[in-house]
Amino acid sequence: MKSLQTFILLFIFSLLICVCSIGCKDEEEENFYPKFSPPIHFDLDSIKKRGKLILLTENGPSTYYQYRGQTKGFDYELVKEFAKHLGVKLEVRLLDDVDLMFQMLNNGDGDIIASNLTATPFRKRFVAFANPVYKTRQVLVQRKYSTESPDSLLPIIKDTLGLNGANIFVHKYSSFYMRLRELEKANDFTLNIKDAPGEISTEDLLRLTSEGEINMTVTDENLAIMQRFDYPQLDMTVPIGPEEDIAWAVRSNASGLLTKLNDWMEKSDVKKKIKKTHDRYFLEESLYGSKGPYALPVLGPNQISPFDSLFKKYAPEIGWDWRLLAAVSYQESRFNPEAQSWSGAFGVMQLMPETAARFDCDTSQKVEPNIRAAAKYIKHLDRFWKDKIIDPNERVKFVLASYNIGPGHILDARAIARHLGKPDTIWTGNVDECLLLKTQEKFYRLDEVKHGYCHAQEPYHFVGKILAVYEHYRSKKK
Repeated sequence: MKSLQTFILLFIFSLLICVCSIGCKDEEEENFYPKFSPPIHFDLDSIKKRGKLILLTENGPSTYYQYRGQTKGFDYELVKEFAKHLGVKLEVRLLDDVDLMFQMLNNGDGDIIASNLTATPFRKRFVAFANPVYKTRQVLVQRKYSTESPDSLLPIIKDTLGLNGANIFVHKYSSFYMRLRELEKANDFTLNIKDAPGEISTEDLLRLTSEGEINMTVTDENLAIMQRFDYPQLDMTVPIGPEEDIAWAVRSNASGLLTKLNDWMEKSDVKKKIKKTHDRYFLEESLYGSKGPYALPVLGPNQISPFDSLFKKYAPEIGWDWRLLAAVSYQESRFNPEAQSWSGAFGVMQLMPETAARFDCDTSQKVEPNIRAAAKYIKHLDRFWKDKIIDPNERVKFVLASYNIGPGHILDARAIARHLGKPDTIWTGNVDECLLLKTQEKFYRLDEVKHGYCHAQEPYHFVGKILAVYEHYRSKKK
């Protein structure tokens, strides 16, 4: 009898320890994450009465950014369509902190978060998620090559079992952090998870891994596809988890807005729009279908292109050698009149529809109107830069960069150059390198930088490639 009582007491004691352990663990998990204030009551009827929908998002390649003078971003474009459906204006507020987005949403300083947001169980405690806009999975980001010997292959982790003891930098409250902690528990190993400072963006972490400053990080596979050509040193192919829902968030008590949003997403034409927009931003074939190893054009015996006469006709209007105008066309479209980019740029000169219309060309027109409009646009850009960049040889580089990405980002690059004490009228080695800094949050958030994040690798290489093609053309007799 005594032994039975002892056994029962030991069993109860063990049970209490277990319950305490679980409770302490739950309390530890609960205390780890930030707390948010309860949501205010501000639903669809109030939004319509106010006349605007406030979007909370970040300045980044998949969410919201400026490209060739146009506002782009997967999330921005679709939320803009939803606001149009509601019959209200769209206001965008850019933030670099997801937790602040949640707080602002609940406070009524925003109505919808659309920012590549993973719909995790924890987040569902504080916000309501709409139907997923797409699914993606998390992938490990690691270097393939040594920084000391760029041709030397590094041993890379092939699956999650190889992560034991790894040093990985992620943001503390991100879904990446939560996934890494789940891996620790599931595999009974320890990860050295480093908390990345809030001012360092996810793309900054890719760059730091590429440069060998940190060991590895984690990103979403859809973002990895977007960055693959910018970071050829990185391996981003190892998944560390299953597919997860990426969704937009609204206040947990905004049932009217949530219902309206989900009903809109279920419309057949909207589903097609979401898929088409997703493919344009994240499908590898759409992003890189026309890209391959860069090669100088093959020169024919008597001509550069099928459109030499048109380049000769319109180049004098901008004071350019016709072969430089031809080089722009080669780089933009390989002289293909049917070319159309993921961003909507079209024709042999790859003009954005808005820019083309401004200079009397539309998407139904073919080669000559496209070249004529491009020449007018280049003339406009030359006038824009004339009093800022006096040297005409330097100015052409600023014009070319502006043709590719818009003058706003180039003005920002000059501002960064001045901030760093570099010359702001010399392109190579100065302003071009400062343009690359616009992928880093600490630079694109400077007070003097007005146009935010820039996908800068493309314009950085654009100028050099066109000038190389031009020199190649000049080697051929007129």
